[in-house]
Amino acid sequence: MTSKTHLAFASTAVGVTSVIEIPTPSPGPGEVMVNVAYSAVIPLDTYMTDYGRLIHGEYPVVLGFNLSGVVEAVGSGVDGLQTGYKVCAFATIPDDFITAFYTLFDCLELPPPMFTISALTSHAETPILVYGAGATSGQYAVQLLSLAGYRRDCNRSLGAAHDMAKKILLAAGESIQFVLDCISAEGMLKSISSIVNSNGIVAMLLPVTEGSRHIAGKDVNPFPDSVKLVGAKTLAQNEYLRDNLMPNILPRLLEEDIIQPNRVCLFDQGSFQDRCQGALDVVRNGQVNGEKNLVKVASM
Repeated sequence: MTSKTHLAFASTAVGVTSVIEIPTPSPGPGEVMVNVAYSAVIPLDTYMTDYGRLIHGEYPVVLGFNLSGVVEAVGSGVDGLQTGYKVCAFATIPDDFITAFYTLFDCLELPPPMFTISALTSHAETPILVYGAGATSGQYAVQLLSLAGYRRDCNRSLGAAHDMAKKILLAAGESIQFVLDCISAEGMLKSISSIVNSNGIVAMLLPVTEGSRHIAGKDVNPFPDSVKLVGAKTLAQNEYLRDNLMPNILPRLLEEDIIQPNRVCLFDQGSFQDRCQGALDVVRNGQVNGEKNLVKVASM
């Protein structure tokens, strides 16, 4: 057993987080060990800390799944990575980009971009609603739709929620066939249900929220049975995208300035506990404003 240890920000009980000291493992076959420089705080972190989701009562649970840093050690059987390489694991850009890409072009079944300027897609003039286009995943969704040749994404600022449905219909000129809901608030789902086409498709990022609570179940589905309702999925079901979207396609889009990254809110002041807790509280309290919350973990 290794005698090395390091600090980690963890959930130690439902609603309780703290910095703890844990053993530093050596990488096994097919694994690498990364010295983390930055970690993004995402909604999943709050679902786990505040509601115990995915934890199954087994504490402590280290938080910070979205990260970037430098490879410090490499296990056997690893190809393409070596000590000193800078890497990321669903950190900042990949997380939201992949969520947007897969939800649009798998869940909504829209024809994907070919990553070149080409003929317009068959749905180029079909109104597409991106609700929460200012959210981090929504920003990538709008860019991807434009890249794929869609010209009528209804993502403009629509003002107060009470007349949102009327404004969307006015902007679209017809009921909406495709909806990507990046917020998934129960009240907004009800509004969206009043404007979606009877045979439309609605993709939403789970879980559904009601105020500050996360809720789930049949009762939060306000859509008729004829509307296809799907949640965001992972890339595991599509081997080509799993193996190519993040390692090959995304770097090219960034290098050629085809895709623009989100703005970043960096927590780099105070103690490690202060930085992590501050970022977690911003996400927990719904104070994120189109930025990705990053915590500086260590200096490289």
